Amino acid sequence: MTDTPTMHPPQPLSDLSDDALDWQVLLHSGHATAADQARYQRWCQLSPAHAEAALEAQALWQDIGQAPTAQAFQAQPIRRRRHWAAGIAAAVVLLVAGVGGWQRAPVWLADYHTGLGERRSITLADGSRVLLNSASALDVRYSASERRVALQAGEALFETAADPRPFVVETAGEAVQGSQATFSVRRDGQVVLAKGEAKVGERELAVAPDASAQTAWQRGKLIFNGKPLGQVLAELERYQQGRILLSDQKLAALEVSGVFDLDEPQALLRTLEQRYGLKVTYLPWLAVVH
Repeated sequence: MTDTPTMHPPQPLSDLSDDALDWQVLLHSGHATAADQARYQRWCQLSPAHAEAALEAQALWQDIGQAPTAQAFQAQPIRRRRHWAAGIAAAVVLLVAGVGGWQRAPVWLADYHTGLGERRSITLADGSRVLLNSASALDVRYSASERRVALQAGEALFETAADPRPFVVETAGEAVQGSQATFSVRRDGQVVLAKGEAKVGERELAVAPDASAQTAWQRGKLIFNGKPLGQVLAELERYQQGRILLSDQKLAALEVSGVFDLDEPQALLRTLEQRYGLKVTYLPWLAVVH
């Protein structure tokens, strides 16, 4: 790292981002001196680009740098700090993923389940068809009097076959019942009726006017029409490994529109960069949108 504006070409932005992360590792290492603090302030003032890189690195550090795992890295010597900056991000995200995986262990024991980015078509004993979305799980509990399934995680699209027994989907404390219907159900309780009749509890559902867009995932697409960026990124996370963070929560309300391919989730992030003037910084298991 340097803090003197010598006669060299402008530093590439990617290098500035790396150096800004280097500074954060040093300043939070427990070994930074008053002279280091002064050098950092001079570095931040070298240009507007330096100042912007510093702010972005500080925001990123607030998201991942204060977790217990990260603090263990901070106590290490400063050499090879660039690798540790990425390592901190990976360790924190892997820790979160590991805890989440332990909590979801019963899901792996479900009758049917999918991994991240996977979709799976299932035909049940009565001829009803189920399409499981990414990271989803389903248990089947058919009996002589009822066709009941339990959505344990994620999302599923149901096309119910004709049968005198009611078809019931349990999810998030709710019971969704469909009659020769096509409808999707999410674990959070969201239900989209595309065809036929269905009800949640005693409440009758109407066919959603945008059902085709809301269930486009079955065709391998994500469709957004004026959707807030925060919701778009949360949706994208359901289809890929790792986390996607916003460096500034003011961006969460930015309206996003477009049709995106689920088989290439990174294309959505590239589109955000090209169409909306955003930038994505990639670390292992982490993407930061700013």
